[in-house]
Amino acid sequence: MRCEPALKSPPGGLRVSNVGVTYPNGVVALQCANVEFRKGEFTVLLGLSGAGKSTLLRSLNLLVRPTSGEVVSPEFGALGSAKALRQHRRQTAFVFQHHQLIERFSALANVLTGRLGYHGTLRSFFPLPRPELELALHCLERVGLADKAMSRVDQLSGGQQQRVGIARALAQQPTLILADEPVASLDPATSEKVLGLLRQICKEDGITAVVSLHQLEYAQRFADRIVGLANARIVFDGAARDLSEARLGEIYAGHKRPNEQAPESPMGGEIPVKPVFTPEMEMSL
Repeated sequence: MRCEPALKSPPGGLRVSNVGVTYPNGVVALQCANVEFRKGEFTVLLGLSGAGKSTLLRSLNLLVRPTSGEVVSPEFGALGSAKALRQHRRQTAFVFQHHQLIERFSALANVLTGRLGYHGTLRSFFPLPRPELELALHCLERVGLADKAMSRVDQLSGGQQQRVGIARALAQQPTLILADEPVASLDPATSEKVLGLLRQICKEDGITAVVSLHQLEYAQRFADRIVGLANARIVFDGAARDLSEARLGEIYAGHKRPNEQAPESPMGGEIPVKPVFTPEMEMSL
């Protein structure tokens, strides 16, 4: 299929230019994607399973490599060279659907893995310096888990584990956060809390966020901008208020729209705990 001419001007944000992805088995997962993710925006990729959301999201840091087109960083240019890709990934954090945490490690130790990209291979075998530990603890405080810093991850709830994943992303001190269906395995109350927290932190820190979701209600509630996908193509790109019934019909293509009801309070009644750095934390890592 013929793609439209791509923009050639320097990007103000991360730009996807005529990107297509075809997997080795012949499945076309993405076609002719042209989109720019502007600095500081909270963008939701919306669509059904198999629409191309995860493929587009993962192409933004080349976890999935495009078979055509290119991804262009405003800081490092086209992500074709190993150096540009390494620099881009250092500033790009990923929040996974299934957390991808080391369950036998403490929450604090898991958050510290977000700092490994700033250290050489040899240095990573030794305990990280105290400022790194304090940064990780501060990240746990921001997601309301300072009191769980020394708890093993396998002793935490699913929502708490996802918040550890967000804290790990923050420890990377990113300019871009990618989140792939971060609330797909959570109940509605916890989903509300996690998405509200992620949006709040990104707005406070000026972090660009790209989040894939299939729930229409959450996309309309939290997104500054929605990019709708169907049949491996972008079919909508605009503000949530501009998402008409006709556009929704294209995105969901006659399927029932996922529309999970979420509660009003994003904080769930939890009381934040002020972190206290202790020698135990340093000795246990």
